[in-house]
Amino acid sequence: MTRPCRWVDGALVSAWLLVLAACTGGATPPPTSPAVETTTSVATAATSEPPPTATTTTAPPAEHRIQVRVVDGEGEFYDTATGERFVPRGMNYNRFLPGRGGVGRYGMLLAAISYDPDTVEEDLAAMAAMGFNVVRILLEICGPARNGCVAGSDGLLNPDYMDNLADFLARAKAHDMFVMIGSNTLPDDSYWLNTTYSFTNSTFAESNNEFLNPKAMPVYVDYWRSLVQALVDRGAPLDAIWAYELRQELHFFSNAPPLSLEEGLVTTANGETYDMADPDDKNRMVDEGLTFWADTIRTAIREIDPTALVTVGFFVPNAPNPIMAPDDPRLVRTAYFLRNSTVDFVDLHHYSGNGVNDAEVWENFGIEGVDEKPLVLGEYGAFRDWFPDEARAATAVMDMEVQSCRVGFDGWIVWSWRGDIATDIWWASERKGLIAQVVSPLERPDPCAYGEFDFLVWNVATTASVSASSFYEGAPPVNVIDGTPELWNAAGAAPQWIELALAAPRNVDIFRLTVAQDPPGASVHELWVRRTGGDLERIYIFDGVTREGDVLIYEPPEPLTNVEVVRVVTRRIAGDLAPAWREIELITRSNPD
Repeated sequence: MTRPCRWVDGALVSAWLLVLAACTGGATPPPTSPAVETTTSVATAATSEPPPTATTTTAPPAEHRIQVRVVDGEGEFYDTATGERFVPRGMNYNRFLPGRGGVGRYGMLLAAISYDPDTVEEDLAAMAAMGFNVVRILLEICGPARNGCVAGSDGLLNPDYMDNLADFLARAKAHDMFVMIGSNTLPDDSYWLNTTYSFTNSTFAESNNEFLNPKAMPVYVDYWRSLVQALVDRGAPLDAIWAYELRQELHFFSNAPPLSLEEGLVTTANGETYDMADPDDKNRMVDEGLTFWADTIRTAIREIDPTALVTVGFFVPNAPNPIMAPDDPRLVRTAYFLRNSTVDFVDLHHYSGNGVNDAEVWENFGIEGVDEKPLVLGEYGAFRDWFPDEARAATAVMDMEVQSCRVGFDGWIVWSWRGDIATDIWWASERKGLIAQVVSPLERPDPCAYGEFDFLVWNVATTASVSASSFYEGAPPVNVIDGTPELWNAAGAAPQWIELALAAPRNVDIFRLTVAQDPPGASVHELWVRRTGGDLERIYIFDGVTREGDVLIYEPPEPLTNVEVVRVVTRRIAGDLAPAWREIELITRSNPD
């Protein structure tokens, strides 16, 4: 275990807040605190953009209703108005639309050129009618200033955008919903982004610069102070805010300095010095630097909005279990942060499918033993490439909710209510709205239990043990149950077989086999099963022309009960090809429980 971060020192925190207070309303970029000078030279750059204007508020902000407490050693949310436990269940909410001139695809929910109060009202009402109590929005995915985004033409906060944000909060409050205000990054075309970028050099670059550079850090903090203050100045209903999310998917870059450096000492914003020749010291720099960054911004926010909850979001780390491509430079580390940061809860993101092992994902996050800090699954959904129809997408989303509950999650926010022109994912409200149904608190009150819906379908093959008559080294039998395009390929000509032994006897309603065969031609495949107490019996023969990508389906007149083993035998295939399958799915309509 890495040593505890040493930044929590009253004098150091006070020094940072004095720096931030001094930079508000001044004429130059925020200065660097003398307490955190770097050992490397960092070029300073003047900026023509003025910093944020002075505050004007006179009334204190409203207290936030949703807070965090610890009960019997377990962290939980609660509603201060009722004293009851609060279980966040809701939707991410976006409007993916073209930018000005029809260019690109941006998150235009609050943009000055596209904000649509009538649609917002209709959508929030629909969510509330299904029992959802939270909604998560992202601020800076709107693109450049010309779209009417967070930053206006002067590089500061766009008053129209902030008015729209205040209006959105008021509408959410009217529907008794609470809002997570998520930040994607510093706004495009802004004073804050331009100024932090001007501090990049051979020691700090990319997002590493924003989180670790002593000069960039106060500018990032000032962005959040300005944003929160703007809401206070507008009299926005801060009690409708569930939390401020400082970064919605925070990550470093391993291929940018200082992480790309192989030697030298680097002093970061927390005043600590790290040896770039030592991999453990690099990890410690990330862990402690991230914790300092988040805790410092939280302190600054709560000076303006004292009862605010603050969180940070992360996608899945790539270690100890490789999840992403080997050459992906994005670095995420969460285990230390979960145990040491003062943020009120942590927002973790995970999408099931494509062969990813959920247990390995939870291990990568390092959530085991994290009890007093609530965990929220702030993004989960179903990609169309991984789930070919709405029913299976809905099943996967509900299953993810149940499984995450069982490993300690305390809240859930589906991605996403609507997609508009985006088509890469199944949206909760589209078509028959099956995803919205299965996660609706009214339709399914307990997020930790499976619901009964007649459209649900489960693939029980995913937990089977798989064997085969033969296989090539690079195409093992397990590939037919991993949810990816990878295949099993026998090491010789037909006849060959592949067999799935289920983890427990299950009912099977549908058999789905995805063909791997090029060139096309005639084939004969036999479907055999063994049920509890019986012998293998042949139940169906696929006899016809097959080709790459075909899906062979057998749906028996009645579900087959108590199936223990399924074997597929290829008797004949054109061209003396070695038999192969991309996927074998055993579909049941019976819930896993």
